[in-house]
Amino acid sequence: MELPKDIKDEIWDYCRVNNISSVDDFITKMIKQGFTSEKFGSTPWDKPTEIKEVEVIKEVEKIVEKEIEVIKEIEVIKEIEKEVFVTDDEANKVLKKQLATTTKTIQDMTLDFSAERKVSANTIQGLNSDITTLKGNTSDLKDKIKQLEEELEIEKNKPKIEEEEGDIYGDKKGYLGSNTSDLWNKKK
Repeated sequence: MELPKDIKDEIWDYCRVNNISSVDDFITKMIKQGFTSEKFGSTPWDKPTEIKEVEVIKEVEKIVEKEIEVIKEIEVIKEIEKEVFVTDDEANKVLKKQLATTTKTIQDMTLDFSAERKVSANTIQGLNSDITTLKGNTSDLKDKIKQLEEELEIEKNKPKIEEEEGDIYGDKKGYLGSNTSDLWNKKK
């Protein structure tokens, strides 16, 4: 027969501590003692005991006590106080209808609010886009105004050329071969 490992380890440890050299003989001895103890009990007898029969006569006096049951009736009165609500079924029906109508109105208003919120969000998004475009246009116009101011300043600072009286060619009244000289002669 093979012993479980944990029991075998305990036996080996015990034998080492107590300087027992023959472990197998020790295990056999322990099994015999255990079996004997199981078979005959924990304290073995040297001689079997003799069983003697003894007759014992006893005189017994018997006192009989009788108990009489007395039945008493106790009346317990408990007052239970209950609040009873009396309801009108017709009033309940009217209230239920009003509740349903109110619930429906709230749901409709919630849906309308959600729809308006979406439209408002789209409108705001469009307005933001327009504002961005206008800001860009304003920036372009500011740049153009600066450029025109600079050109105006340049024109102001230029020396002025005096305009001569007469025709655009000066006193010559036109170049030879020009037909504009005839016009000047006729006017004078």
